[in-house]
Amino acid sequence: MKLGQIRQRPSSSALDELIAGPVQIKGVAFGGINAVKSVEVSVDGGKTWKQARLVGPDMGRYAWRQFVLPATLEPGSHTIACMVVDAEGNRQPEGRVENAGGYNNNSWRDHALTLSVV
Repeated sequence: MKLGQIRQRPSSSALDELIAGPVQIKGVAFGGINAVKSVEVSVDGGKTWKQARLVGPDMGRYAWRQFVLPATLEPGSHTIACMVVDAEGNRQPEGRVENAGGYNNNSWRDHALTLSVV
């Protein structure tokens, strides 16, 4: 199984009024056959990363794990990306890796979210 994460996209009204300042970046991560060890979050498209805090119980392999990262967003464009590291040290890849059918892509770059902050 591949490493991955899911983030809930803010509603369109929230995107229209995203004001600079402190935010909580939250999501859930999946480690596949290994437990989630950590989640790193970038607000600059992968140039720099910060380790998010894992929340809730660690249910081990095949289980989702919640994470949160407090951040301060300045005005401008921000590309939010999350990268999972599993208990064996495997990192979610940056580049697209698909199966023969074109599915099963788990790259963090393809799942990033770009926001405009005013």
